[in-house]
Amino acid sequence: MLSASSALRNGPSAGVRVAALLGVLVLTGCTQTVPGSAAYAPPGSEGQVTQQTCADGQFECVTIDVPADHFAPDSPTWEVAFALHRGTVESLGTVVVGTGGPGTSGVVAAPDRLATMSPQITDHFDVVFFDQRGVGRSEPFLCDDALSVGGESIDATATAAEREAFARDAEQFAADCFAEAGVDPAHAGRYSTTQAAEDLEAFRAWLGAEHLVLYGESYGTQYAQTYAAAHPDRVQALILDGVVDLASDGVSNALELTRAYSDVLSATLSACDADIACAGDAPGSALEQYDALAAELAERPARFDFPLPDGSTDERELTLEELRSAASWALSDPASRTALQSALNAAAAGNLVPLARLVAVTWGADPEDGTVYADPGFSPALSFAVDCTDYDGVPAESSGRTELGEWLDVAVAQDVDGLRLGNPFYGALPCLFWPDGGPAAARPAPVTDPPYPLLVLTADTDVNTPVPAARRVHQRTLGQAALVLQQGGPHVVYGRGDPCVDDAVTALITAGTLPGEPVTVCPGEFSYPYAANPPDRSDSYVDAYATVDAVLSGALGNPTYAYWPGQGDLALGCDAGGTARYHVDREDVLSVVLFDCAWTDGVPVDGTIRIEDAGYGDISGTLGLPFAALTFGGSGGLTGEFRGRPVR
Repeated sequence: MLSASSALRNGPSAGVRVAALLGVLVLTGCTQTVPGSAAYAPPGSEGQVTQQTCADGQFECVTIDVPADHFAPDSPTWEVAFALHRGTVESLGTVVVGTGGPGTSGVVAAPDRLATMSPQITDHFDVVFFDQRGVGRSEPFLCDDALSVGGESIDATATAAEREAFARDAEQFAADCFAEAGVDPAHAGRYSTTQAAEDLEAFRAWLGAEHLVLYGESYGTQYAQTYAAAHPDRVQALILDGVVDLASDGVSNALELTRAYSDVLSATLSACDADIACAGDAPGSALEQYDALAAELAERPARFDFPLPDGSTDERELTLEELRSAASWALSDPASRTALQSALNAAAAGNLVPLARLVAVTWGADPEDGTVYADPGFSPALSFAVDCTDYDGVPAESSGRTELGEWLDVAVAQDVDGLRLGNPFYGALPCLFWPDGGPAAARPAPVTDPPYPLLVLTADTDVNTPVPAARRVHQRTLGQAALVLQQGGPHVVYGRGDPCVDDAVTALITAGTLPGEPVTVCPGEFSYPYAANPPDRSDSYVDAYATVDAVLSGALGNPTYAYWPGQGDLALGCDAGGTARYHVDREDVLSVVLFDCAWTDGVPVDGTIRIEDAGYGDISGTLGLPFAALTFGGSGGLTGEFRGRPVR
């Protein structure tokens, strides 16, 4: 949902305007136009369907004409795109994957998500992904310029004048967004999940599939539940991963979400204190360090020198908003939780560069120049367009300004600003000033007696769709549904290689069977193993092995590299000077070349690190430091000289 997770992913916690661009997927291949099937002919069109081979050759990309408004007569038509992967052996049924957001392109995500599925599924079932209306190739709703303009922020302490300024800014953003998109604000309701679910029904009818297995992740669970409520007789099985509870209202969702963020942040910091390596990297308690840094930034931004690839530095500052945004983003996954621990430890030791790099990853920006990357797989504009329509937070007899006051009163009563991460609570407030798209569609009633098997997946440390929502959905259908809970897991647990989770999904899709117990608990990693940051003093490099570990930590633990897609070359400035260059060659070998690259003052490193399988295989390299010349990896182990003595 937009309420916090989408707003934090895409911009300021206020969630009013976002610095982001949306790229449109380009497909290649032969195209043919065929008549729509007799089972489906959208009103006002000839039921035209376009098919083409997707760029990677795995999928048929199908574009189908649908009514812009499924519930109005004489509606114009829109084109909605689907990616269809046929079962490679046979087709025993159809699985539909609803990705998250709202605003993600299922067509862009399709190859990666398909690769996580068992061959038992991909060999014997057709698998369908889609660009939801408003995304990618499905009538994209775009307002990049409006999103790129900064807006007013707000919290419970806002004065009457500040509340009025926020309301004016939110109203202006909405007006600018619709004008830029070329969409009449009166048609805002066309982007609702209720409308989008009917697009899937149109595709099902065209495909001739009697039933669908629905897998939804995050917002996709909202989509899947909406379709299942409208067409229960067409659902073979329902799988909800990272669950949105449609019975919860906007304020309740925001409170639950905000508390989850703060709780998991506290758990992440406490986990560092309890880990020998992480605690050894910190000058004090991680909880105390975070609180101290937040208090300092609340007084004024922290200034620091950011290293650039050409060896120069750029004076920058870190704000409290950036700290909170990076922390919120990092809590969704065990790997990023560890990255946050490492960056906060470096900050406590006086090095803000890793935290600044994590901020850039959070915002989807180039850390060197601040350029925002175009993301072909996500539309922040549609996040607003869907959630602001689905969650109609302004009753007919009220106004956005009145409801804003009600939300802020709840924030005061619940001491939201007293939490470590209270900012997610305010992420949905721009929706109070979104255009009225007509009467809101009735929200689907909670599922209590499903005519299909229901599998609920969650993690007890999911911040984006907190575990209580999954428990409620499961408990309403106790005896007719199964819950799989991963301890310490990420947001969205299926497809990450855990057999405890993945096998349950495969069994339901291929055999129609649920786990034998109502609740299955799967052990999981809260965070990944911690690798110590490079030392802050030259004399702390005490032996050859620790020195190699320190260099690898600096080069490979760098957040910019860690979230680099591996395309093209990457050059970045090292924390204390020099340059590191990253390149993946045709043999799929990652090379990291270091030129006077230093993470510790007075300890420049020259050399090359090589890693097979694009950074996931065997590692080797040669390193030159002022006090060492080392070769490592392969059959030779570690050899060379360290502080005048040979390495054994």
